[in-house]
Amino acid sequence: MSGTSERIEIDEVDFQISCRRFTIRATITRDRQLPVVDEFVLRLLSVLDQMPVAKMRAWFGFTESEMQTVLVDMGRRSLVELIDDDLRLAPAGRELFRSVSRDGVPHIVEVAPLLESVWFDLVSRNMVPRSRARPTDYLVKVAEQPSAREMPEAFAMAAFEENFRDYARRIRRFPDPDAVNLYSISEVEGGVYGYQVLRAKLVLDLDRMKVRPIFSDLIDSPANYQTLTVAANDAWQLVSGPDNTAATAAEFERMTGDARFSPVITEPGSAEAWLEAFKLLATPIPGFKLTSGASYLGYNLEPVLAAISELKPSDDVCEIIWLRPSGSTWGRTQRVAEALVGIGDALRNAGRTKVGTVLAMPRSTSKGVRTNHKRLFGRGVLLPQGHLPANLEVLIVAGVVAVVNVHLPVGGHSVPIGSVVSDARRLARIVERLTSRKGEGWEELWRAVPSKPTDEDSGESYRTLDSA
Repeated sequence: MSGTSERIEIDEVDFQISCRRFTIRATITRDRQLPVVDEFVLRLLSVLDQMPVAKMRAWFGFTESEMQTVLVDMGRRSLVELIDDDLRLAPAGRELFRSVSRDGVPHIVEVAPLLESVWFDLVSRNMVPRSRARPTDYLVKVAEQPSAREMPEAFAMAAFEENFRDYARRIRRFPDPDAVNLYSISEVEGGVYGYQVLRAKLVLDLDRMKVRPIFSDLIDSPANYQTLTVAANDAWQLVSGPDNTAATAAEFERMTGDARFSPVITEPGSAEAWLEAFKLLATPIPGFKLTSGASYLGYNLEPVLAAISELKPSDDVCEIIWLRPSGSTWGRTQRVAEALVGIGDALRNAGRTKVGTVLAMPRSTSKGVRTNHKRLFGRGVLLPQGHLPANLEVLIVAGVVAVVNVHLPVGGHSVPIGSVVSDARRLARIVERLTSRKGEGWEELWRAVPSKPTDEDSGESYRTLDSA
């Protein structure tokens, strides 16, 4: 949850942004700080022009060997020179004072070449960080500006020069961005078109009873990226969550054994009901762990991974069954793939190498989103009509732990809230409810060719062994 009771983090969403890559050749400079003794030696010589070595040694209180160590090192770098017994600045030492501050502090300036592939988005025409993700069906696509593809090299050059500080800090992420400066740009070459991913947090705003994205990566430059964030918000408004049903509260209680969320399940439009529900998270009771937010977020996966670590090695097929809700808001982020990778790694560490993954969904799930996550799961199945509430989500692993979420409608979108289930009897019932049977209205949408799990592109290529 967030730091305030009125705005609660409940999910993440990744936006797919059309971009163009430019190759930029430039020269940068970097300021380096001198060691304290070297700095004061240079300052003395800058003021006095020259100084006897014996007098300088006495001024610092050094022994002859200590003074010799300092001067040998500075001489090796051609900063000072010795004439008879007097010490003076060498040409390289004088050069350090060319960009001198008011305090007379010498600066070391390193010059280095820079060859960078810089991506500009085709919405706001700003630089965006490069992401490793490839285009996928489940990310939220942001429409590009019609004329943005005509972006010339001259625009990219001017934008890079004008916003170099932002590039150094947020795009290139130099460890010392304030010490790096752009000296010159020698060439800008336009390249391919592609996609980059912009991540956002989804928060429940209880004051307005809305779910909205927060772009943390762009918080330092809100004005520059206003066009992009507005376009992303517009794209987010086109997706919608599942509808609440009368049977949801009863089914959630049957699966979890906990009826404390019944008031908010039956009245999701009440801010007071949500506040009371979130208070329950801070007052757990033995045997129950309530959760808020998407099941694939890190803090909700922790109890799942902890339960997996207690498993004993086995050659039996270990199945991950994930029932998604209907609507089009669920899983619009790479967190789904990352969660599958994390669960798969935990299972292998526990000695469970044969893993099958199943994505189940209610029949009311629209055809346009049914196969969005196809490349992440070994099998995809449709539940029989009315088999389970359409706004119910269940992630169950190896039949030993499950996260059961109810997705409740708020402002056209959905907010997940639920519980971790570890009771063996209830888990067996959940597995039974999510196991397909021939001739009972189940429909298989896809069955992947068996292959080993991989972790390419932050989980984007995760595939699993299919269960028999």
